[in-house]
Amino acid sequence: MIISYAELKKKPRILKGFAGVTAAEFEELEAKAEPLWQDQEFKRLDRPDRKRAIGGGQHQTLPFREQLLMTLVWLRLYLVLEALGYLFGVDKSTASRYTHSVLPVLRQVGEATLGWPEPVKRGQGKRLEQVWQEQPDLFAYVDATEQRIRRSSNDEQQRKDFSGKKKQHSRKTQFIVNEAGIVRDLSQSSPGSKHDRKHFSDSGAAAKIPKETSVGGDLGYQGIQDDLPDHSLIIPFKKSKLQPLTDEQKLLNQEFARGRIIVENTICQFKHFRVLAERFRHDVDKYDNAFRSVLAIVNPRIQKRGAAAAA
Repeated sequence: MIISYAELKKKPRILKGFAGVTAAEFEELEAKAEPLWQDQEFKRLDRPDRKRAIGGGQHQTLPFREQLLMTLVWLRLYLVLEALGYLFGVDKSTASRYTHSVLPVLRQVGEATLGWPEPVKRGQGKRLEQVWQEQPDLFAYVDATEQRIRRSSNDEQQRKDFSGKKKQHSRKTQFIVNEAGIVRDLSQSSPGSKHDRKHFSDSGAAAKIPKETSVGGDLGYQGIQDDLPDHSLIIPFKKSKLQPLTDEQKLLNQEFARGRIIVENTICQFKHFRVLAERFRHDVDKYDNAFRSVLAIVNPRIQKRGAAAAA
């Protein structure tokens, strides 16, 4: 084995470069993920169609800690499996098997960070400053990101995947974040040809957003008032040849852009992991697992940063 957690922990900058996390973040993630992984392994070994009893068959070459590190390195650097296996002293198939088993566990950890808090009720007598600290969800920003994927050999599917906007085959994922950049909702990915507005409607996100939360989106979300009739909405003004924007409308668009940059910053943190930045080489069935695995790292980090700033 060329690298291990025990060795990388001694070199924090190298650990962050390889796995995208600090030692504290790694150990917190390990504490959340290992019980889920053990439960998953027990179900796999105790399945009715398995011929061997529990304890029989091939044993794990690496403990869960190293399997977790291997998966994080894969997410951060997006190495080919031959290179990934070489770093950990295993072959390609073993590296594939380990990452395949850890990704669903990280996905569960990531999805546990999603959701909206209960809105403040009348009669609680809280000051405005206290409400902002405890309920930073008075406003939400929605945006989508696209990532290039392999061209499908199926003609119908490749037509669906082709994004006219990006001029490439891609998958689209939608973010909804609050003012602090915390991801409150993350959609399942969809083919790149689907319009942002259609993606929003199909995602079911509208039913989850509290009515007390105002929602803002770019020009791709014109018309979402049909999905959010009880919400306050902010969409930038759109110019046309016959109706150019007034100075006041330009100023309002600029102010909105300053606030909306928070969702771009959150997406950027996801893109630090190359599995979500480079062309996705694997089957799209694995794509959502990878995206939500990164969510398990990024969302707690943003939450802690916001809590520290409010303290």
